[in-house]
Amino acid sequence: MNALLDTNILIYYFNGLIDDVELDKKAKAFVSYATLFDLDDSIAQTTIKLRRNFKTKTLDAIIAATALVNNMSVVTNNRSDFEVLGLDVIGINVKL
Repeated sequence: MNALLDTNILIYYFNGLIDDVELDKKAKAFVSYATLFDLDDSIAQTTIKLRRNFKTKTLDAIIAATALVNNMSVVTNNRSDFEVLGLDVIGINVKL
């Protein structure tokens, strides 16, 4: 499965707020094998379209555009922010 992690996943992981053991293992693997994506013209143009069409926050639009351009799912705690954009979203639970 190809999935793009929303940055909140890493924030929650490093703050010990993820209680999903399987996701915890995946987060550790992600940190050691992460691929960084440049903000290229394709992602920038898709970001602009998302901002115009959905009034999405800029950082969410960049994450969504990166996922769309690279045909990936988004892993996030903020499902509704990305589902409205037509993305395949994998939600996580956060310890409170």
